[in-house]
Amino acid sequence: MKVAILTGGGDSPGMNAFIRAVVRSCLNLRPATSVWGVIDGWRGLVEGNFRKLTKRDTAGIANQGGTILGTLRLPELKDNRDMQEAMAFNLHDNFFDYLFVIGGNGSLAASNVLNNIILSKGLRTKVLVTAGSIDNDVCNNFGYSIGFYSAVDKSLEMLEWIRDTASAHRRVYIIESMGRDSGYLAFYAGVATGAEYIILPNDDVDYEELVNLIAERDRDTRIIVAEGYSKSADEITKILNEIFVRRKIKHEIRYVDMGYFQRGGKAAVKDIITASWLGYYMVKEAFSGAESGFYTCYFPGQDPVRLPLDEAVNSEKTTHLNIPDKLKEFAMALL
Repeated sequence: MKVAILTGGGDSPGMNAFIRAVVRSCLNLRPATSVWGVIDGWRGLVEGNFRKLTKRDTAGIANQGGTILGTLRLPELKDNRDMQEAMAFNLHDNFFDYLFVIGGNGSLAASNVLNNIILSKGLRTKVLVTAGSIDNDVCNNFGYSIGFYSAVDKSLEMLEWIRDTASAHRRVYIIESMGRDSGYLAFYAGVATGAEYIILPNDDVDYEELVNLIAERDRDTRIIVAEGYSKSADEITKILNEIFVRRKIKHEIRYVDMGYFQRGGKAAVKDIITASWLGYYMVKEAFSGAESGFYTCYFPGQDPVRLPLDEAVNSEKTTHLNIPDKLKEFAMALL
């Protein structure tokens, strides 16, 4: 059997653990398996850029952030049929039986398109996909995406640093968190650190009430804003400053973008073990002749839910981006 591994879209901690798991599970369970990495994600698949992988290539990488295979964004792939077909034929012509993919919702969509071309043209390769995204915005009705808990850990570390400075200077900090469509990263980070206020993408913020909260604080206030929120940090700052002036409240406001700090760095133990479990499980599925599909799970040892790709890509049925009310009530009880 010959297989390829692709890491797509934005990198997320845990991708390297997944690569290691697929490589080592293949070579330990069936030593005759040939394992290759797709270099630089979907661009590499379009260009047919493959590199053979050995167990030695994966030594010591499980907790490393990023991806040893690289990932370059390729937005034109979405509408370019020639590129899409080139991917399918590059896999078929190089005799790949399976492609293992870890990535976000864009990679899931690309995998589904690729699989449909393979099926329509009677090509040989099957596509097995799992979620790698710090935003937890891929099929999260069935489990957490790889990288999410690592990003929460990094956020918590940074938020504790900010607390020290905010308290020392009696400042209000507006802190932007990644999470373009989903507020999960901002929400979990805020709950973990005990932030005073969290603004999610679809929130309708009562700024007068927010200023009441700030005025009651003795020293510091940290306001975490998911990047998908409709107002920028500058707009939020202007609104708050106008209310401060009118109500004679003296507080300095500072802005911090946690941004790529959340994405990088070592993977959290939960992401390492879960990514490793998924990689191992998907290899066993491939050795059993599994059809193309999407795999996700909540914890290591749980048999992953397997969804057909055309179902997994339907976000209305598989993904919720708004924080459930019961979690919001939980967070309010901790204030």
